[in-house]
Amino acid sequence: MTPSSASRLAAASLTLLLATAACFAGCRKGGGPSSEVFPGAPVVVISVDTLRSDHLPFYGYKGVETPALSALRADAILYERAYTHVPLTLPAHVSLFTGLLPDAHGVHDNLGYPLKPGIPTLAELLKKGGYRTGAAVSAYVLDGRSGLARGFDFYEDHVAPITSYVAPSLVQRHGFDTEALLERWVGSEAAGPLFAFLHLYEPHTPYDPPEPFKSRYALPYDGEIAAADLVVGRFLSFLKEKGIYDRALVIFLSDHGESLGEHGEDEHGVFLYRSALQIPLLVKLPGRLHAGVSVADPVQLADVFTTIGEATALPNFPRIEGNVSLVALAAGAKLPRRPIFAETFFPRIHFGWASLESVVDGTWHYIGAPRPEFYDLEKDPSEGVNLSDSKQGPLRAMKLELERRTARFEAPGAIGEEEKKKLASLGYLSTGSAAGQTGLPDPKDEIGTVRLLREAVGAARSQRPAEALAFFEQLLARNPSMLDVWELYADALLSSGRPEEALAARMKTVELSSPTSTIPLLSVANLCLQIGRPDEALRNAQLALERGDLSAHEALARVYLVTGDLAMAEREAREGLRQAKVERRSLLALAHVEVLRNDPVKALSFLERNLALGSEGVPMGVHFLKGDIFARQGRGTDALREFETEIRLFPSGTEARVGLVMVLGSTGRTQEAKRAVQEMIERVGTVEAHYRAYRALTFLKDRAGAERLRQDAIRLFPGNPAFRNPS
Repeated sequence: MTPSSASRLAAASLTLLLATAACFAGCRKGGGPSSEVFPGAPVVVISVDTLRSDHLPFYGYKGVETPALSALRADAILYERAYTHVPLTLPAHVSLFTGLLPDAHGVHDNLGYPLKPGIPTLAELLKKGGYRTGAAVSAYVLDGRSGLARGFDFYEDHVAPITSYVAPSLVQRHGFDTEALLERWVGSEAAGPLFAFLHLYEPHTPYDPPEPFKSRYALPYDGEIAAADLVVGRFLSFLKEKGIYDRALVIFLSDHGESLGEHGEDEHGVFLYRSALQIPLLVKLPGRLHAGVSVADPVQLADVFTTIGEATALPNFPRIEGNVSLVALAAGAKLPRRPIFAETFFPRIHFGWASLESVVDGTWHYIGAPRPEFYDLEKDPSEGVNLSDSKQGPLRAMKLELERRTARFEAPGAIGEEEKKKLASLGYLSTGSAAGQTGLPDPKDEIGTVRLLREAVGAARSQRPAEALAFFEQLLARNPSMLDVWELYADALLSSGRPEEALAARMKTVELSSPTSTIPLLSVANLCLQIGRPDEALRNAQLALERGDLSAHEALARVYLVTGDLAMAEREAREGLRQAKVERRSLLALAHVEVLRNDPVKALSFLERNLALGSEGVPMGVHFLKGDIFARQGRGTDALREFETEIRLFPSGTEARVGLVMVLGSTGRTQEAKRAVQEMIERVGTVEAHYRAYRALTFLKDRAGAERLRQDAIRLFPGNPAFRNPS
């Protein structure tokens, strides 16, 4: 931003601030809007991630039922046109809790941008005002280390996966589990002011609603909305039982919407169309003041911060230029027209395309892009007709306003490959960064790449390896620098029984990463262990340790387990116990050491110590090893229970499935064992699964079935020699 544009922005902001202040000054006497304050009132904020306003009944949608939210709407003020500032979870929530836009608070993406120090958060301000503060979130992207947890007495965010290659269910938490955690915290607090924040992730991909919603709704997205409504209903019922609801300021909203295929985008993050920017917003005041009122004026997510500060009459609460009180609007305050800004750096950071910015002013929406767009939201809410060539008057004014506001691109800080993998399992796939480049492509021209990438991932997850490989190869032919695609390509090659090619693809990620990055090295080490190359695994893990990644001790422990050096395995595993992120996997390694030392009692003690750390985040293999120990002790029922638990938690694994077959077969339950073999083939579908299924059928003395499976595997995996002459 140039000095002249900065001065123009300051002047424009000051004008707006003075106009806003004058309006509210005129309302201070005689019971006007600003007199409607509720000192000490409980504050409850409920955020349902990725929720479009036009998929809720009280915004006119007929496709889903939301009894809890509809009842809340009857008690609350509804804001017909509320907009987020960025269609990404973390930066949007930072705007919610600071009252600032991304260019001011500094968070532009879900990773790589910590909240700038010194910026007060809503939780910090409420805490200073005598409030107890608690939050429970449902997704890794709201990890408290981002700065979002500042000021919270209780911030429950333990939803990160234990490894880099896990199911998406392990990087997001079911809403009922999150709600129960926050409910427990609220219930433990004595009487007095409290601030509770509940974050639900149900409408976010992957859309997989539970029953009965899965069968009831043709659109899985709507089924997830219905599931989220059920969770919200339980939390609101709890607040009513505790006598909190009636006297509380309850705010319900979303951080952003979802494109659902509009403009070629299936989800969110790339574009700034209304489908991703417009959010639902309800404000229930103590005593149900203004219940049922609707506000037509456009409002913004950052206004929630100012609204809570003014409604609770907190002293020394910061006044944010451009923000308004939502309560004052409901009471009839008339504000000058103001622009509402949004941005997305996502296409530039992750795909090397141009970043986008937009401004909403009344019914007009201008999107700054290499090819600008201009829409009349009242006449064209789906934004299908670009008016950039015909509405020059309002367009020029909004373009100038956006140019005054335009923030300089800030590249993200260093991001670990493990963190990127966690986001990939949530659907935030990336292809590299283009920081500092100019003349970047318009995302409108490149959006097909995102869909192709998601189709590739979908094929891989659905056990269609040949289709997945073709997609990945097409993507890499377009751009061989896409680090994430090389990782996914390696996984698909491994699933197809091509381990040497998989290793070469995985090593490509080391080449493309920064010289200080360690996660790609550990990823290569893991793959080397899988395909029987412990010496290479050792070299890669040691290099990661030399680069300062102390979590490599756990990887080294597994290498020494494979080579039979139990003393070194124990030593490295105990070093790993000092690192929080690999503590549980280090305990698992110690259990393996004791199994190999023929000390099952000590091994079980390490496994129980692991499970005592909580049911969430149990590493893959804990329940399998426990079941294996029980099976060796002749405790068949206990072994089956542990194997079934492992399969439920990690359905893509094969060891527990084989263990289940062995126990069932050994106890005469042959037909159940054969069904378990068939399920392994259907649910996992990899070369490894077919080979283990072949061996299991041989164990069950089903030679005909084993031979049929072998022939099928030869057709499915023609390049793999394992089924030509199986031992």
